[in-house]
Amino acid sequence: MELKLLITRKEIDAVILEVGKKISDDYAGKEFLIVGILKGCTVFMGQILPHIQGDLSIDFMTLSSYGTGTDSGDLKLLKDLDAPVNGRHVLLLEDIVDTGKTVRFVQEYLNDKGALSVEILALINKKQRRKDDDLYVKYFCFEYDQDEFLLGFGFDLNEKFRNLPDIYQLI
Repeated sequence: MELKLLITRKEIDAVILEVGKKISDDYAGKEFLIVGILKGCTVFMGQILPHIQGDLSIDFMTLSSYGTGTDSGDLKLLKDLDAPVNGRHVLLLEDIVDTGKTVRFVQEYLNDKGALSVEILALINKKQRRKDDDLYVKYFCFEYDQDEFLLGFGFDLNEKFRNLPDIYQLI
């Protein structure tokens, strides 16, 4: 396996600071819930939360994709939210939005539960394999439209490499 450095930790930190400020401005005066999609969200969420000001709370969901390797399959909800979303603004936090299948599934699920709004925040917005042309990722740190798989800073391959401090391409 060969890795190529794509985005350094210094670059990640600088952009996270900017995106955190934008979210803080947009949600000023609103109570909102940030929903992280486990497990990939953990590193990104831990880094961006200190840069988001406002009346927020957090919760998590876990979904399973019955695919193999780097392909995704059908989705199944494994862990639902503990917090109610009815009448609340929700910011859905994901490590990467690739095909859009996961965030679209969760966005529709939260809308059905009565969320006032559901916006998407992603570390990486990857449109190349997007199956849903109408999917809008309002907040993202980086765009990436290549075929290579990403590792590090929360991205994994078979549950490994999430702990790498930078983002790498698997080549």
